[in-house]
Amino acid sequence: MKGFESIIDDFCNGYYDCDLPDEVWKPVFEEIANSNKSLKFEKDKIHTLWTVNGGHLRRKVKDDDLVGKVLSVSLPGYSGEGLILYRGELRFLYDSGQVGFCWTQRVDVAKKFASSPNAAGPGGGVLLKAFAPSEAVLAPPNAHSSGQMKEFEYTCNPKLLINIEVQETFKRVY
Repeated sequence: MKGFESIIDDFCNGYYDCDLPDEVWKPVFEEIANSNKSLKFEKDKIHTLWTVNGGHLRRKVKDDDLVGKVLSVSLPGYSGEGLILYRGELRFLYDSGQVGFCWTQRVDVAKKFASSPNAAGPGGGVLLKAFAPSEAVLAPPNAHSSGQMKEFEYTCNPKLLINIEVQETFKRVY
C-alpha cells in the first residue's frame, strides 16, 4: 500500500484511490487538516474529485467535522451571496444530525435524490430546504456537476447551514 505522504499528494492533486482501505482515510484527512498551510491544493481537481467521490470519502472518513475542515481549505471557495438550497437526504441521517455536504438550488434535483437513491434507508427520504450563508458554501457548482450531471451542486458545510427544514417526506425505496 502507498504511504500517507503519497496518498496526501494524490488527494491534493485531485486523485482518489477508492481501493485503499477505509481506515486509511481518517488519518490522511487529519494530516491534511493539520498541515494544510504547507500543502498545495489543486482546488478545481479536488472539487471534481469531491463531486464524483464525496459520498465514498465521507463514509470512509466517518467524521463530518474533519471532512468539513479539509474541504474548507481544499475546495475553490465561494464569494457570492447566501442562498436557499435543497437536498435529498436519508431520513435516518437527517434525524441523527448527519446531513450531507452537497446541496442544489434545483428542487427537482433534490426531490429526485429524496425519492430514489436517498430513500433506500430506514425511514425513507426527506427533501430538505436550508439557507446557506456565503461562509457555509465551500464551492459553487463546477462543470462536472452542472454540465455532465445536471445536479448544480453547491458543496456546503452542513454545520453552518441555517434553518434546515423538511419540505417533503418519501417512503422507503427497496
